Amino acid sequence: MTETSRTTSPPEVRSFRNFRVLWLGQLFSSIGSPFQTIAVSLWILETGRGASALAAVLAVGTISQLIGTLFSGPLVDRLGALSIILHCDALRCALAGLLAVALLLESDTVAVIGLVSASSAVGGVFLPALRSAPGVLLSEEDRPRGNSLMEVSNSTSMLVGALAGGMTVAFVGPVPAVGFNAAGFAVGALCAALMKHRSAFGGTTASTDGMAGLVREGLAFVRRTGWLRTLLLIDATLDLVTAGQLSVGLPAISRQLTGASSLGLMIAGFGAGSLMGALLASRLPRIPFLPLRRIHPLRRVYLLQLLAAPFLGVLPLSTLPVATVCLVVAGVLNAIASVHYVSIIQRNVDSAVLGRVMALLVAAGLSVQPLGQILCGVLIEGGWLRESFAAGALVMVLVCALGLTRRNLRELAH
Repeated sequence: MTETSRTTSPPEVRSFRNFRVLWLGQLFSSIGSPFQTIAVSLWILETGRGASALAAVLAVGTISQLIGTLFSGPLVDRLGALSIILHCDALRCALAGLLAVALLLESDTVAVIGLVSASSAVGGVFLPALRSAPGVLLSEEDRPRGNSLMEVSNSTSMLVGALAGGMTVAFVGPVPAVGFNAAGFAVGALCAALMKHRSAFGGTTASTDGMAGLVREGLAFVRRTGWLRTLLLIDATLDLVTAGQLSVGLPAISRQLTGASSLGLMIAGFGAGSLMGALLASRLPRIPFLPLRRIHPLRRVYLLQLLAAPFLGVLPLSTLPVATVCLVVAGVLNAIASVHYVSIIQRNVDSAVLGRVMALLVAAGLSVQPLGQILCGVLIEGGWLRESFAAGALVMVLVCALGLTRRNLRELAH
């Protein structure tokens, strides 16, 4: 079993201006995603299919995304991140168009589940490619800026996409909303196709044993890289905690406040904080009076997550204005940590295995999120809402403290 690497993006074509073309397409693409999520959810409920049908669609979508992620790493390393992004957006555009037709014709739930699961599987292939893109398309100096822009897309989707998607579904119906999502994917694919020097960004890796060999080589890299195993464990644990708090805990808190309006305000607060954090992340090292600038990015990641923990832990005890402010602060801290986290991976992982490593990180988070949601739901149903958030904050503090003290991570930080 052998692996060969070839240069993918010479310095003269690693232009940040060229990268912004890709980012602009992904900004439009990400804004459209909440349109489809809201449209499908409300269409299922309003056509009388019930909460069980909605749960089935969401569960199958999550499983499909996880399966797609498992295949993504070898594909990204073999074909190149840019090629995967282009083809996934084109395929998701077609699937969203078919989904719009299915909703228009009021097809049965099985057809909708099939289209949603197919789109989710393609999305699972797509996400590690997108996370790998700045590491392949940009110089090391420009990668933090590129990762900040990608985080801006995610935050804008959360803040703008959800609000605009809800209004679109409310006023013109689910079919145009899904159609808008298809248009967003089309823009994403078009911008990827318009990037200059596309041939220079091909795959970096080939294996004489084909795809199976690529998978084995990626797993072998993780086994012999201690700091990466530690990061995977810590990242999965944080996802386990925060997935339940944000997706199950916040709706439960909103029921104690003013209902749907308070939930929307809290989600918007987290999205606004995430957007501010994404814009600030790449500028952080250049702020002369900020103590964090003197801390290595890896320690900065866990320190920021540790600082975010109490702001999440006090949410059930807070009034709506206080809870919203806490979520804004948590969003800022989380976004900055996310940008630096991805930049660290890109800096310390060879491009020959970067796609597979990113796929493992995404898969680790996806695999534990349903468990976190179930655990949080069980605790809340048992009347332990406050305790569940307090326990989650404590776990975050302990895990981040582990990240700050682990020897292999401290060695990497130097």
